[in-house]
Amino acid sequence: MLIIPIQNKPDWRRPPLVCFALIVINLLVFVLYQGGDEARWQQAEDFYFDSELPELEERRFFEFVDLEHPEWRTQAQGAGEEFIYQQLLWSHEFHHWLLPRLQAEGEQQWLQQRREFAGLRDRLSSFAYGLTPAEPTVQGLFGHMFLHGGWDHLLGNMIFLLLFGLSVELALGARWFIGLYLLGGLAAAGLHCLVEAGSRMPVIGASGAVSAVMGMFVAVYGVRRLRFFYTLGFAFGEFSAPALLVLPLWLGKEVFGYLFGSDNIAYWAHFGGLVAGFAATMLLIRLRPAETLHVEEDLPPSPAQLALARIESMQNHGKLLEAGQAAAAVIRQHPESLPLIHKGIELSALAPNSEAHHRACMALFALAQKPGGDFVPIAQGVRDYLGRTAVPRALTVKISLVLAQRAAQEKDWALVEELLQRLVARQQRHPLMARLAQGLVNHYRRCGDEERARRAVALAQASVLAAAQ
Repeated sequence: MLIIPIQNKPDWRRPPLVCFALIVINLLVFVLYQGGDEARWQQAEDFYFDSELPELEERRFFEFVDLEHPEWRTQAQGAGEEFIYQQLLWSHEFHHWLLPRLQAEGEQQWLQQRREFAGLRDRLSSFAYGLTPAEPTVQGLFGHMFLHGGWDHLLGNMIFLLLFGLSVELALGARWFIGLYLLGGLAAAGLHCLVEAGSRMPVIGASGAVSAVMGMFVAVYGVRRLRFFYTLGFAFGEFSAPALLVLPLWLGKEVFGYLFGSDNIAYWAHFGGLVAGFAATMLLIRLRPAETLHVEEDLPPSPAQLALARIESMQNHGKLLEAGQAAAAVIRQHPESLPLIHKGIELSALAPNSEAHHRACMALFALAQKPGGDFVPIAQGVRDYLGRTAVPRALTVKISLVLAQRAAQEKDWALVEELLQRLVARQQRHPLMARLAQGLVNHYRRCGDEERARRAVALAQASVLAAAQ
């Protein structure tokens, strides 16, 4: 089961730098530090098989199985040497069972070789900085949050950190976000150690801390309704619900996984992270003034958004003609909706010389008169329109002058030149043309581009003559 939010977007005016920094740190640790594990393991393995340990320890391994894990006897006999040597090389439990016996028996050479091998093996990242419940260390409590078992493990955690961390960092602020992230990771580690007390299997991964971020997300959005995407087996879809509703679903998923899922996943670490992140953030919200929390409200869809959804539904069902007609009608009702205008242009672009396409592009160009609006999509729309259309009827004299003036304000001098050339070629007359052409001349001279400056001078002179006639 997977449940993730699909509607919250970050505010790039206040980028979530800590979230990005955590992702970069995890990537660097995996590539630069954990990338050396293969060489470390090869050195440890070579030492083991070049020593007397394989011959000495195989008999002792069956004693260990009989005393500690009789359920392994069948597996050891069935899998043979592969299973036996996997345990001899990797098992901390066998290592700690064997050492006191060798010491009591006075096997000093064997004991020395076993300790030397263990020292080489324990340089592996998962042993050096992983979290071992039987022997938790400070470096393991913090270090395990930045280690991963493979690219799929790493990318999965980082995607979830990105999905939830962007909104949470914006809401809480960078310092609280990193503090609660680490606190949640420690709480996750603590619950795992409590449940798996005595285990010598090291645990690695940012999953506990990322689960804490998911709990923080639920606390931040509370009863606000959000849209979520879900998968359950082969079924998938979307639903809308208060953020609080997904917390028990996530917690139930971890309990179910612990009872019926894989043994290689630290489900209780996830559970502890979720609870710790949620509880700590709820406490923070109570103690902190509400106005300092920057939370996006989940507003109902606007009429323009609803209209766009209907048009896209028609398009997805192959009803392109109906979708195009609906887009043309809706653009007249919502002439300032850029998404609707883009949809109208997209649907009519198959017939670039049609009246519908010219009208949709004209609606886009009219947005240039709106002060403070983003001119980049309009300028790109002009260029795309000129590239598609043989006779650009939507670029009337009035619209061309408005676009050229706005392009000059936005320092898009290439577009200014293109529009002026078209106006002069059509022998149009307007005082604004001369001023725009002179601005073009000044721009190219400042850039030191004399060839284009000379062309702009000729354009300015032609504009002055046209205006004087």
